[in-house]
Amino acid sequence: MTTLSDLESLPTPAVIEPLSFETIFTELQAEFQSRYPDYSALLASDPAVKLIEVAAYREVLLRNRINAAAKASLLAFATSSDLDHLAAFYGVTRLMDESDEGLRVRTRQRIIGFANAGGAAHYRYWALSASPEVADVEVDSPEPGRVRISVLAKGEEQAVSNAVLNAVRAVVLRDDIRVLTDTVEVVPAELVPVTVIARIWLYPDTPMAAFDAIEARFKEALAAQSGLGWDLTPSWVIGELQRPGVHKVELLAPTTDIRANANQAVRLMNLNLEFAGRDR
Repeated sequence: MTTLSDLESLPTPAVIEPLSFETIFTELQAEFQSRYPDYSALLASDPAVKLIEVAAYREVLLRNRINAAAKASLLAFATSSDLDHLAAFYGVTRLMDESDEGLRVRTRQRIIGFANAGGAAHYRYWALSASPEVADVEVDSPEPGRVRISVLAKGEEQAVSNAVLNAVRAVVLRDDIRVLTDTVEVVPAELVPVTVIARIWLYPDTPMAAFDAIEARFKEALAAQSGLGWDLTPSWVIGELQRPGVHKVELLAPTTDIRANANQAVRLMNLNLEFAGRDR
């Protein structure tokens, strides 16, 4: 599964400074007293204190703006047009309706691909860039000289369409992309069917609308999470069903982890949520 977990696990960059109004105010007040040692009327209501407070607040705003500018230059933090410009430096442009996360993933694959042309990251970048309908890609080599690209499409369709597969093939088989000695095949990702059955109790004062909204929110969360190689666990399902206002969830299926290999993705086939009543 193509993720940015390794970027997210990095420590906060040193260039991004922690901010504290109280610390800055104290430093400015000490500086003022060092310059004017005879001035002793530093009460909360004193005009000098008010000016120091204003100066400290404006310095916080300035430092925060500097932090924001530093983040805008880092792949892990850049968003919107800042991310577009950062990606363009590596020759990557945003696809139609592509999210910041999607663009960030493709940019990183592009950078890695520069270092190992013809490797998995090289093919992964171009496959992800082939169509905005591509949700995830897995690249492996079942045998020397053979490259297999497994494609997962967006949406709830039960299979990857030929249009999406052909779009990926048209890109990765280009002479300027495919390594001369590689035999490249593009195949649909394997889908692991999943059925979710649960009984749900609400608190006495929870409106029924809260229960009615659970199904759509669960499907949305699952679609966002279930990329290639992601395992569906009962604890994750219960956590997503345990929305505000829900007293208890009894999960009937699945009762064990649903494992997915690197070229597989779980696909929700049936969702059965039963309103079991109300309890405290």
